[in-house]
Amino acid sequence: MNNNDLVSIIVLSYNNLQYMKDCLSSILVQTYPYIEIIISDDFSDDFSMDEIKIYIESNRKNNLINYVINQNCCNLGTVKNINNAIRLATGNYFVHIACDDIFFDNQAISNIVDFYSKTNYLIAAGQIARYDESLNSFLFTLPLQQYVKYIYGNPIDCYKKLCDGDFIPSPGMSYKRELLNRYGMYDEEYMLIEDYPRWLYLTRNGCSIGYIEKLLVKYRSGGMSTSDKDSNIKRIFLNDLELVKKKEIVPYIDQIKYIIYK
Repeated sequence: MNNNDLVSIIVLSYNNLQYMKDCLSSILVQTYPYIEIIISDDFSDDFSMDEIKIYIESNRKNNLINYVINQNCCNLGTVKNINNAIRLATGNYFVHIACDDIFFDNQAISNIVDFYSKTNYLIAAGQIARYDESLNSFLFTLPLQQYVKYIYGNPIDCYKKLCDGDFIPSPGMSYKRELLNRYGMYDEEYMLIEDYPRWLYLTRNGCSIGYIEKLLVKYRSGGMSTSDKDSNIKRIFLNDLELVKKKEIVPYIDQIKYIIYK
């Protein structure tokens, strides 16, 4: 095994540790032979590194090559948390999953690597199945069918459609290390929104996004809270959305119509 075969699965957590074991279980049953787990927690109140270590060690198989458990020294936000996790990873492939989601089946990682072995894409999204909060009742799949042609089509057409709103599923999103070498890390001007500005930046710069036509992740629906803490999160989220428009869309509205990628 060399690092060209290694898949770094990045698990992000923040105050949702009650689901961590479910997520880890879905990783530890994967059949792909070379897996690395990078857990990065954004200063949760209930984080227990020892408990997570014990669970991994008790359930690991020979395909788990390495794992890293990180907790940030303070709450940094989603984007910086992702970049911290990326810096800790050593694999050639990266797959993101939130700790309150789980992989759809034990072939998910193998399906992702198989896709890259047969294509030239540097980044890809896949299908996700949305469930209720208990992951018992299936609701619907994403992306919606009318958006699929934009995901893997001409990148500038995808960019134009993204200017109307995000339609690419983030759970189970994957990419190769070469993407980071070419386009850099996630933009830390944003605090909570990571993938939407990333999709816009990449497609605007001619990077095609692949589409894996297989279910990769079971996505857990959550409830809406009205606490002051969550109100503050909503405020930060809305500020990020405004920055997306200001930085990734408005400056390019006029010129982008004249750009054509072959």
